[in-house]
Amino acid sequence: MDNNNLNISRHPLISSFNSEWLSNITIKGNTAPFELLEEVSKQLDTTSYLNIDDTLLQQPLSSYIEKDPFPIPIPEDREGYFGERHFDWWKSGLLDYLNIKNALHQNGDNLTEGDRVFDLGCATARVLRHFANQENGLDIWGAEINLRYVEFVRQYTGNKIKIIHNSIIPHLPVEDNSCKAVSAFSVFTHIDDFESSWLAEIRRILRPDGLAFITIHSDRTWKTMKKGDPIYDTLINLNDRIADYDIDENFLKQPLPKAKTVFRWDYSNVYNSSVFHSYDYINSFWGIFFDIVEIIPKGHGYQDMVILKKK
Repeated sequence: MDNNNLNISRHPLISSFNSEWLSNITIKGNTAPFELLEEVSKQLDTTSYLNIDDTLLQQPLSSYIEKDPFPIPIPEDREGYFGERHFDWWKSGLLDYLNIKNALHQNGDNLTEGDRVFDLGCATARVLRHFANQENGLDIWGAEINLRYVEFVRQYTGNKIKIIHNSIIPHLPVEDNSCKAVSAFSVFTHIDDFESSWLAEIRRILRPDGLAFITIHSDRTWKTMKKGDPIYDTLINLNDRIADYDIDENFLKQPLPKAKTVFRWDYSNVYNSSVFHSYDYINSFWGIFFDIVEIIPKGHGYQDMVILKKK
């Protein structure tokens, strides 16, 4: 057969093998070279409003700073979080790391060498960098839907983190019963479909009595949010692009429409929703998969933290 006579581009099967299908299940991100900010010790003069309770710190804050040599991603590579407040971005990850350690301790457990921790939706290792730099000998895993962030972690965290590019399909290529702690910050606030499958997948990889730390927009969030809060402003600003609901200030003063309320918009195929859960929903439905240890109001900024234990 003369390969020169083959019109590969018009073959019905081969032509469908392009990257377009990926845009429906994951995010490739841009491929521009990374711009880097210097390590945290060089960011101490940036504006800071975030405080960490001294009771959580097991050593002076300066000691945590000295142990972290990783560069800081620019705001564009952390979805704009904290803007030019680079030190606060770093401290927010330290705070979540310390809260996980404290919750493990409160439940009669501590991190020891060889323990596996997993962060679903790890972005550019905001939290995992602290497990990598403050602990010794942990098996640290992260999964992220945006390939650009995956590449940042791969290139700039010293091979201390095993990083996976995942999709919206509920699957984590990790062994059963292998993780002492699994976290998901600002992840289930965007999962409209496959929620139960993601819960089951997290349960699968957790050890018996392992803990999961998942943040939510709750009915408490709904009742207390106001103009100037990120989620309130997002809903108002995207009103003309949100399906199923007509949103205005009066609408946002009403009770949460459903026990699980999903606001979807139309400018992307993935990462295109904001989700609210009532406490009753968490206790009744998530409680099928886990023991609900605690729901902490504002346990992660304005989001609530749900701590779950594998049954």
